[in-house]
Amino acid sequence: MKKFFSLGIAGLGNVGLATVKLIQNNSDLIEKKAGIPIKITAVSARKRSKSRKINIDIYDWENDALNLSERKDIDAVVELIGGEEGIANKLVMSSLKKGKHVITANKALLASHSLEINTILLNTSSGFYFEAAVAAAIPIINVINTGISSNQINYIKAILNGTCNYILSEMKESNSSFDDALKRAQKIGLAESDPAFDIEGIDACQKLSILGMLAYGTKPEIKNIYTEGIKNISNLDMIYAERLGYSIKLFCIANFENKMLDFRVHPALIQLGSIASHVNGALNAIFLTGNYSKKLTFIGEGAGPDPTASSVVSDIINAAKNRNNNQKILLENIAEYPYLSIKERSGPYYIRFLVDDVRGVLANITSCLNENNISLESIIQEGDNKGQSGVNIVIITHDTKEYCMDKAINIIRKMKTVLEEPKVIRVEDI
Repeated sequence: MKKFFSLGIAGLGNVGLATVKLIQNNSDLIEKKAGIPIKITAVSARKRSKSRKINIDIYDWENDALNLSERKDIDAVVELIGGEEGIANKLVMSSLKKGKHVITANKALLASHSLEINTILLNTSSGFYFEAAVAAAIPIINVINTGISSNQINYIKAILNGTCNYILSEMKESNSSFDDALKRAQKIGLAESDPAFDIEGIDACQKLSILGMLAYGTKPEIKNIYTEGIKNISNLDMIYAERLGYSIKLFCIANFENKMLDFRVHPALIQLGSIASHVNGALNAIFLTGNYSKKLTFIGEGAGPDPTASSVVSDIINAAKNRNNNQKILLENIAEYPYLSIKERSGPYYIRFLVDDVRGVLANITSCLNENNISLESIIQEGDNKGQSGVNIVIITHDTKEYCMDKAINIIRKMKTVLEEPKVIRVEDI
């Protein structure tokens, strides 16, 4: 009988090194939880000579990460390279086909290749673990898969990108511009030099697709998820939102109703009195409702090496505990449902217009909104624009269809008295 559970770790970036360090520092506790010693046998990364804060010379080195899937002395491969294609994809697929357990934090791979992984799992005794792919230290995958598996999940609403949440929090708390808040996030290592993946909502979209897949048994379809980032949010919108009783968050929504999937990622105004409005900095939050569990809330560290490593090592422990048993497949029954168009979205909207300070402008705008079945809940009109010409008119609407909003805005933007593109942000209930 084997006396330890052997790992091959691919990828020694921040998360990879934090994972190695956690295994080294908490080895006694990990062994107790797993019921067997956990041993790192081999590691692989792009550069062996790179300076690292921990000693990796005690492990075998593989120049080609794919060799980890071939080694008979490795029970589980830990893939921390990232990316939906390339070496990460090849390593995961090869390892599963050869009967090895796989632990990964690779959300991009899951969002794009879940069905392929599912097919492989049907025909092997491999285990596949991916808790760290969504929300780092928050154990939301296990909650959906096991904790509330007896429930029909009515909806998921979430803040899933720590970088965006940090930027929006900085804009609100420091009255910073988007660009200044982004630079601050880059300086402390929360945002990449090329931040597009985060600020355009792609990262959050991939995570939402995984949660939706598990909650509703449906094939992830990234292209069908409406995704809008935060780069057009201004500190002026943050100020007006707060005056109206809201904060602005990058919000993720997954809902299944009438056999239609409503999956969206976009900025949203959230009521200041809600828990979500107080989730600041790089924290993540997930709010879901089951038909019997009722409302559940999870808030925690959703990014960073240590929180992510925490979930990776927890999955390693589970893989070791289940080493002699076949891990359940991703999806028992895969269903395909149509996605609701964003044009069919119904709810309130925040609209900000910068207009000439002349008589009749407000009347023209409200008349156009009324003609398109858009009624108004509140209006702010004032001229303090920090040197800008014109005045701001800020409106919160009652519930309306997005296609009605689009039609009205297309008319209003062409008015000669409207000085810049109207700003429209959805208002969401939580």
